Amino acid sequence: MKRFLSSIFLLLLAVCATAQKEYYTSVDGIKGGAALKTALHELIKNHKKISYGSGEDKTWGAFYTTDAVVENGKRRVLDMYSAEKRYFGSKGSAVSGMNIEHSVAKSWWGGTENNAYCDIHHLNPSDETANSKKNNYPLGELTSVSWNNGVAFVGKANIDGKSENAYEPCDEYKGDFARVFMYMFTCYQDLTWKYTWMNYEKSTYPTLKPWAVELLLKWHEQDPVSEKEVNRNNAVYAVQGNRNPFVDYPQLADYVWGDSINYVFHLNGDVESGTGNGGNTGGDDNNDNNDIEIIDGWKIYLNENFDGTSMKFTTYEGIGNYPWTLNSQYKYAVATSYVSSSKTNHNAESWLLSPFFDFSNDSVATVSFEYVIRYCETGKAAEHHKLMICNDFDGDVENATWEAIEFGATENATDWTLTKSGDIVIPQKYMGESAVTLAFFYKGTTTKAGTFEIDNVVVKAMEGGNDDGDNGDDSEDNGGDNGDDNNNNNEGNDGNFTSGQFVLVTDAEQLTVGDSIVIGFENYAMGPSSSNGNFREKTDMMTSNGVITYLADDAQIIVLEEGVVAGTYALNVDGSYLAAVSSSSNYLKTVSALDANGSWSITISDGLATIKAQGDKTRNVLQYNTGSPRFSCYKSGQKDVNIYAKSRATTDIESVETESVEVVVIFDLAGRRLNAITEPGIYIVNGKKMLIK
Repeated sequence: MKRFLSSIFLLLLAVCATAQKEYYTSVDGIKGGAALKTALHELIKNHKKISYGSGEDKTWGAFYTTDAVVENGKRRVLDMYSAEKRYFGSKGSAVSGMNIEHSVAKSWWGGTENNAYCDIHHLNPSDETANSKKNNYPLGELTSVSWNNGVAFVGKANIDGKSENAYEPCDEYKGDFARVFMYMFTCYQDLTWKYTWMNYEKSTYPTLKPWAVELLLKWHEQDPVSEKEVNRNNAVYAVQGNRNPFVDYPQLADYVWGDSINYVFHLNGDVESGTGNGGNTGGDDNNDNNDIEIIDGWKIYLNENFDGTSMKFTTYEGIGNYPWTLNSQYKYAVATSYVSSSKTNHNAESWLLSPFFDFSNDSVATVSFEYVIRYCETGKAAEHHKLMICNDFDGDVENATWEAIEFGATENATDWTLTKSGDIVIPQKYMGESAVTLAFFYKGTTTKAGTFEIDNVVVKAMEGGNDDGDNGDDSEDNGGDNGDDNNNNNEGNDGNFTSGQFVLVTDAEQLTVGDSIVIGFENYAMGPSSSNGNFREKTDMMTSNGVITYLADDAQIIVLEEGVVAGTYALNVDGSYLAAVSSSSNYLKTVSALDANGSWSITISDGLATIKAQGDKTRNVLQYNTGSPRFSCYKSGQKDVNIYAKSRATTDIESVETESVEVVVIFDLAGRRLNAITEPGIYIVNGKKMLIK
């Protein structure tokens, strides 16, 4: 009999596991980071709303199954806030001495009685005293305790560089709370949050601030998923209809915020570098290297002629309801907000969005297409019909950082003959990026709503540049464009790097003139100027294994130039230079004219950089102040910083035999310095990319 019951139990487990896997089918094969988080958000955001309060079909009725364990024939309440033993009465009745507690306090979003207000995943029966003491405080590791009952602890903690009131659960429940918080800031990433101790006011990614990510990942690892959590997740799913992914698949925490964000998540546990579809749920293809066609050395990432019944593009309507559509008769994509039946023009903005392109290993890429623009406002062809590009699209078109790529948009005034765009070189800064999106933008107005037709879109790329020996027109176009980008440092964004990872510099000899760098301390990067330009604010970043995995938009990208003192660097920020302005102050100013005070010596030991001003300001060192969180030019007593340099990429590959190379400085393609070459491959030796056989 026991053997029979065990078999039935195992069968039920297998059935549950299969059903659970089917629930997560939509996130299988999505690249980690922002794309995966948004895919999870779409999966779990829609659920049954359980009414708040007492009653069989309300919160207390749900707790009767989600937060109970049967002891001696009675249902004991599972309370994560105290050790008091209390028991349920009839189903739906509130338990005396207990409250309904929001683990993420409702005041954090203003208290609106939305789905978050009633979400059982983060609601718990709580000892009323503990609930009162906990207040609406954030989670934290306490530096001092003002109240505790042995299970819940309240006091002061270091919250984002400041001493704040905080709540710390006992070790048994730290992982439980971490996974609930991960769920909440994924399920409700689109809320506008009022209280932002642990999170941003509004941010679909990363939503949680770097210090909060670090804390939750730590607790998540230290206190793994328990049987209690699994049972509760299943019980909540039964009444509410959605699940906590971070309980079912604990590894998702690292894929969304940790050291696996550059990998594709697979339900079966397969490990794959970041080549998945990136969460662009409408597009059915990303450039998967296993299926890429190669023609004359070019990798063909996309060849869309709109001959099928569906597009590899997705659409978005920013204004009006006039999306891009597929013309199945003439085989093209078209956008217009002119309604022929009523002969009316309408305000409209709509987007035709490509799949994601992974240019991680590419040094040059192009896009070509055929188009027709007709009946637009006079002089508005280029303004109302655009080719756009970005590398931070996570499903939110409005908040992505788009820029236009010029393609010579002109109106065809006579007929519908397609105009060929020719091969348009994609800006060099997108080379090295793993999730690049292209889009065709259409705008119509009530004055004149034109028509924009697109056909035969081809996106192709090449590793290491065009090395087929042809130095004709293609070589001139690509090389000329790259040279212009490299020499234009007015924005402080390029240097001699293409866009790529920022890697921790561990030896000052790894730096060279032209490098793009970020100066950071722990989870902060140097940000914009403050206090009349006297200091530099901190802004957010996240790192993993010496690589920056998230960098706030306002982080300062610094380009190294030659200082006026031999062996020093000038720090170019947006065309000006960081400089120490007085030996008696700690001001870090920007100046337009470079002198010795804007020249800096850089030494690095154990990853910590000493960046010292020259001239008569050699007492001043660029450091981070933890007391008044900011970067400035201090004389002593503050924290040394880290330097992260953007990974280099060159287009000229020189092939040599190993024994013929006199090695001076060697980097791998990730920008890490090596002591020796131990196996064949492509390396950067003395500033040149070489194929070592």
